[in-house]
Amino acid sequence: MQSDINAVNRSYHQYKFIVDGEWRHDETQPFMPDPLGNVNNWLFVRRPEQTSQNQGILSTSSQQLQSPQQQPQPHLQQLTQGSAALQHPSQAQHSQHNLQHAASQQHQQPQHQQSPLAATTSSLSNHSDVDMQNADSTSLSDASNTPMQADEPGYTRKKIKDFLCSHSIYELIPESGKVVLLDIELPVRQAFHALHEQGVAAASLWDAQAAQVAGIISASDFIHILRRLRSSVNSGAHPRTEEEMDQHTIRGLREEAANDGRPFRRLVYVKPEEHLDVLVERLVANEVSSAPCLTTEPDGQEICTLLHVATFGSILACLLRHFRSSLASLPLLSQPVGNLPIGTWSPASRQAQQEEGSMPEGEEGRDRRQIRKMQCVRPSTALTTALGLLLETGVSSLPVTDEKGALLDLYARSDITTLCRGNNYNRLQWEDVTVGQALALTARPASPEPSHHRTPSSPGVALQGVQSVPSISDSPQPDQRLHWCTPRDPLRLIVERLATPSVRRIFVLDPESKVVEGIISLSDLAAYLFQ
Repeated sequence: MQSDINAVNRSYHQYKFIVDGEWRHDETQPFMPDPLGNVNNWLFVRRPEQTSQNQGILSTSSQQLQSPQQQPQPHLQQLTQGSAALQHPSQAQHSQHNLQHAASQQHQQPQHQQSPLAATTSSLSNHSDVDMQNADSTSLSDASNTPMQADEPGYTRKKIKDFLCSHSIYELIPESGKVVLLDIELPVRQAFHALHEQGVAAASLWDAQAAQVAGIISASDFIHILRRLRSSVNSGAHPRTEEEMDQHTIRGLREEAANDGRPFRRLVYVKPEEHLDVLVERLVANEVSSAPCLTTEPDGQEICTLLHVATFGSILACLLRHFRSSLASLPLLSQPVGNLPIGTWSPASRQAQQEEGSMPEGEEGRDRRQIRKMQCVRPSTALTTALGLLLETGVSSLPVTDEKGALLDLYARSDITTLCRGNNYNRLQWEDVTVGQALALTARPASPEPSHHRTPSSPGVALQGVQSVPSISDSPQPDQRLHWCTPRDPLRLIVERLATPSVRRIFVLDPESKVVEGIISLSDLAAYLFQ
């Protein structure tokens, strides 16, 4: 290995690495965005004896920079102010000129004067690192009160698009994790229990005869099965016993669905060497929320291995890791969700009424929020009715509200697996189970500090609602099901919470009445930021 060591001047320096032909920065070392929005590592080279002389210079350096005799340097201003002022996207086109102008003025300074760059970075060098993440959070909170510029959506999407095109799916695979793979010959009832025990809403299927991953079975498949069993009993048939249910395998279920004109979706998969933009494109094009990551083609000569199940949430988590100390380079994240055309909103919400008859700010006509009637259920609603709404509307969850429309809980498709407790799914064949009774199965044992747990009652349950559940601006509680925000919360908080593996949607509530005004799902966020 050949090395080349060169002396550098006492100054502030930014640097990057070339890894496999791509420019990367080291996330374990201090890093920050430059005026062009790129993320670079940084360091300051100083003389050891000057450490004590530069104490307190940081507090006065901002005044020196604002002196009319000197032109502030863009990258210096980024350091001294942290991320207190978001760099507007329109400034990027002038950054090269500003850098050249600042450099020429620095050469014109007298030799006996210390440049603002040296003074500021000398003070910064007294610390081992700079808490850029907290600085970005503060700046985003302050910037949420400022109106959004017309070019902010396009600028942030361009930054995210560049990130997706330059990072591979391999970066989504955790160092330690698990994948669930079910045999296609497994009885459907046992597969139902397996999903519940593993705490997942879907699992990949393994076909031993073809030696390949054959597809995915999800909670929606069990909803179809339970609805058919209920319809069969209503038509005069006898309820199925557990022994009779065990005679139906997953393979038989897929063949029966194909004969009825309801063929299963073809397998949507990705490979680890593909870029993240390929994953986004396939998830959106096929209207799915996850895709198995396979080592080879599933129908190829080699036996493929399931490495991971990639989702929109895992992409968001990877995005936050990359920009964790440079969120200021994504100015759109500082905007309140109530000002953005994202998610589905109720026609009675203030945001829908303000948008009526006018086009929102944005560069494309697609930037309009979806406005439609919110499909909600009550605790006394029959579970079969709620399951039908889930399938007919194509949504993944339904808000559970009281008579005033205030949010109490939610019922998601994945909650169908909780009926495995005590084989309660058999009751659906002849008994009218309510949504409240079904939600009681998802409750955890009472804790000394009750939060969102439910109190059983007859005929259903009394749900406590969101009054005792923190919003997304607070830390999430263990086993928290409900996640909500207000229209004034910044988009950054939505992204951070949806990056959590168990969170798939955020409810937007009126801060006073807790009435549901909108819902922002993972797919909504992906359609807004990734496309």
